[in-house]
Amino acid sequence: MARVWQGKAAHSVLFEGEDGVFYKSGYAPVYDGEEVVAGVGVEMGAAFLETIRQVQRWIVIFGAASAVLTVIIGLGLARTITGPIHRLVTASREIGRGNLERAVDTSSPDELGILGETMEEMRRGLVARDAQLRQMLAGVAHEIRNPLGGIEIYAGLIADDLPDGDPRKAHIRKVIGEVKTLDRIISEFLDFARPTHPAPTLTPVSRLAEEVAFLLALEMAAAGVRYVQDTPEGLQVRVDPEQVKRALLNLMKNGVQAVRGGGVLTVRARASGEWVAVEVCDTGPGMSPEVQARAFEPFFTTREQGTGLGLAIVKKIAEENGGTVAVESEAGKGTTFQMTLPWAGG
Repeated sequence: MARVWQGKAAHSVLFEGEDGVFYKSGYAPVYDGEEVVAGVGVEMGAAFLETIRQVQRWIVIFGAASAVLTVIIGLGLARTITGPIHRLVTASREIGRGNLERAVDTSSPDELGILGETMEEMRRGLVARDAQLRQMLAGVAHEIRNPLGGIEIYAGLIADDLPDGDPRKAHIRKVIGEVKTLDRIISEFLDFARPTHPAPTLTPVSRLAEEVAFLLALEMAAAGVRYVQDTPEGLQVRVDPEQVKRALLNLMKNGVQAVRGGGVLTVRARASGEWVAVEVCDTGPGMSPEVQARAFEPFFTTREQGTGLGLAIVKKIAEENGGTVAVESEAGKGTTFQMTLPWAGG
């Protein structure tokens, strides 16, 4: 009791009562403000204390069992609900990217299965419509190319019949040039619309850059462009070499056109983690933020003679080969296109 009046809680030792039952007493002070004005004491049987301890143990056991049961139920829900939802989300993203070859999983027996079946029907419809559209485009291109070929042939014959000093000959040559431009536009359009199936192989980056530089050597010399290549020997990517060479050709050709009249075109490659970043840098006038935002859009171009499909084809090739493409530019400081591709070691 002396401890209680000092403001401290206290308890007695375990003692045996007159009824032969063991007890324990506890005491605590009662305050009025900061002053201890009374004390309260409680006696409790030891058996009851043991009962409380058993209840506590059962609460702990029940809590642990509940946690385990919750985990089991959560795993079950993940398999029956979260799993199918994740597969449907993945399928919808693939469809959004234009990958229509991957079937939608419809194995779930509930409403998610019905949703999956609906998405699968939609995918099959898109595949059928896409095939019809591509067939129609190929037919239209064929029908356009036939008369273009005839125009080019007959224009060439007319040009050959005219004397060298005849001013009409230059006009005929201009017609032939425009016909070739139309044929190139049709080819780029078909390349963009045609479905492609990459055949990935181990391909050295340096070899791709060297082959493209060789193809553009005359154009770079005529434009006064100095070419710099920084691609480590042995650095390889797992891609379709012909497709990626086409993408690299488009990027480097853009760079040559940007620095026409003198400048530097640089191709460099670096490995980082599981990827290889291939950069095509030019010292041209650069791009505005608005142009950068739309650079990879089909049919968007800032050139009078451009089709707006070159960079769109680059983006398509990079994504089909498991990579990405991005652009960084600043007005007056040049442009860098970065194509990220799967690294194959080396």
